[in-house]
Amino acid sequence: MDGYHPPFTTRGLGGLGGVDDRLEPSSYLPATHRTKRDHIIVPQADAEFLGDELLVKRINAIQDWLWVCGRPMPPRPLHYQIAINREIAITENPELHLIWSKKRIFLKPLPPWLLDPLFWTSHILHDADLAECARGFLFSYTALIAYESDYRLARETGLVPSSVTWEAWKGLTKEVLQNHDMARVNPRYWYGELRLNRMNLVYRFKGYILRGYSKVDSHAVYADLIADNFAALAGILGYVVIVLTSLQVGLSVSGLSDNVAFVNFSYGFTIFSIIAPVIAVVGILVVISAIFASNWLVTNKYEERRFKEMGVEPYWRTGSRRRLTTSLTRPNTSNSSAKARV
Repeated sequence: MDGYHPPFTTRGLGGLGGVDDRLEPSSYLPATHRTKRDHIIVPQADAEFLGDELLVKRINAIQDWLWVCGRPMPPRPLHYQIAINREIAITENPELHLIWSKKRIFLKPLPPWLLDPLFWTSHILHDADLAECARGFLFSYTALIAYESDYRLARETGLVPSSVTWEAWKGLTKEVLQNHDMARVNPRYWYGELRLNRMNLVYRFKGYILRGYSKVDSHAVYADLIADNFAALAGILGYVVIVLTSLQVGLSVSGLSDNVAFVNFSYGFTIFSIIAPVIAVVGILVVISAIFASNWLVTNKYEERRFKEMGVEPYWRTGSRRRLTTSLTRPNTSNSSAKARV
């Protein structure tokens, strides 16, 4: 098939029996949708919603560095993820799909509308970026759900719609793979599983020093951040204590106590062991203070913008009487209602 046709023609949502052609696109969509500015709206099958559901611009921004984060191969099946003790963590963010960290791998469930070829034709294929991401996302699931055991895991974790049967999935994947062309897939999906800590490292190297790529696996509270950093410092200091003890023993031996180089090294390392922990503690506190200050500034700016868009004022801070302002998130209906009364 060419790029102007969906990668399949079978209506897979209802199993082998197909899907009711009379269903409206809105019946496939979630109940609500959070916009980039944190407004909760009723979703529409428009470019903004589909972009949030499919596009992977932040990963594409570091495409040249993905070789550091993973291999250019399809993701391993779900049963393999379980076998290596990875927990399946559900995410609705396509930027986290197939990202793994420690004992978790983040997977975005397969949306029902992506299994409807008519939806592809009317809402996806007209946009090349959306089509490439949609093809890549669907292809990733042909690799994740290879065996019936994978299918059962996907059903248990809610990764596929409940109406999709195993036989329907086999038919759908067969058709998708027969029409698959990696040249028409977003380059992000040339790679499968990507390691989160390395993606954070790449993003920090690119200038996002404090936040990295994603904070989903970072410390939730400052106490944990401080504890982990000081635990690492304590481990390093333990090794320093061992070295100092060895140097002390060496200085008590006549063969080493007369060695000028060894004595000078012992002197320098002793001074270093006194100063370095202080510098390390100050450094940790400076970094944590910078993170706190950054979060505080961002939160205050966000709060100010958010209150303005909501059309409310923090009256408890000024001591003035509470009054309503015009919300930027909903139309002003006061004039129209006044005209209606007239």
